[in-house]
Amino acid sequence: MTTIAVYISGEIPKLYVDGLLPSGLQVETGYLLNINEVQRQDGGVYQCTASNGIGQPVTGEIKLHVLYPPEVSVLRSWVNSGEGLEARLDCVVHADPPAEVTWYQDSFQLQPTDRRLMARNIQTYSLTIKNVQLSDFGNYSCLVSNSIGRDKRYIELSGKPGPAKIISSQHSNPTEYNLKWVVQSVFPIVEVRILYRRVMVNTSYHHPRQWHDLLVKPSQTYNPSTSERTQWYRLHNLQPDSAYECLIQTKNQHGYGELSDLHQWFTSPKGRFIVQNKGSTRTSSTSRFYYGTIAVLWIVMLNC
Repeated sequence: MTTIAVYISGEIPKLYVDGLLPSGLQVETGYLLNINEVQRQDGGVYQCTASNGIGQPVTGEIKLHVLYPPEVSVLRSWVNSGEGLEARLDCVVHADPPAEVTWYQDSFQLQPTDRRLMARNIQTYSLTIKNVQLSDFGNYSCLVSNSIGRDKRYIELSGKPGPAKIISSQHSNPTEYNLKWVVQSVFPIVEVRILYRRVMVNTSYHHPRQWHDLLVKPSQTYNPSTSERTQWYRLHNLQPDSAYECLIQTKNQHGYGELSDLHQWFTSPKGRFIVQNKGSTRTSSTSRFYYGTIAVLWIVMLNC
């Protein structure tokens, strides 16, 4: 516990800080300010103002300096790049006393070179790799240490696609579904694996059917500013008034990426169709949702 004490004659003084006090209040009254379980955010300038009603109030300042072990976070734990391009890995560091940052690829400590640049901008420490080569792909870590402790975070640099993010609606027409997803990949997607199945649902049990496993090569659009590719595929011969779930895995010239999160949607009853408008989806049937427990999935991922 840290105590800030004020010794003054006259009325009981008021304590201020630039922002909120650790208690969450803007002002506290008293001769003592106790701070329990001091955190690094508690450091700063505290201001004490006292007045006895005669003349102007008197103000004094106290600077609280908090020492703490390093705290590290990463802006991105997975970075996509390609041969001949540039990749940047970032670690955000908070530490007092100031910390020393060391970069590793797997277990090998890295040193700056003409192609490998290490820089600092306030609290962000960056490793920039120019003209990326195949040997640069892998797991990186930033080890941060000071006299009080140490911390470490990991970043993967990969040429494979990231996991697809399915952005389709949760409702579809009775027998067809427009499946749409976004994936980060600087290289074109050459193949997509789509796994989908019907889910029989009642009030007490979830009956998953067998997976349909498709390998397709759908069209794609590319946004170079984000390295994101948007793709779509239409599923046919679905059962009306049913629940379905699917997974997507994409492949580029470096291989298959991770599976997407499980996505679930619902087909409308026979004869009732979804009407797509800009920014909205309408259907003549009453919407219904299923939020039951998803069964454990045993999926063999393609890694070649």
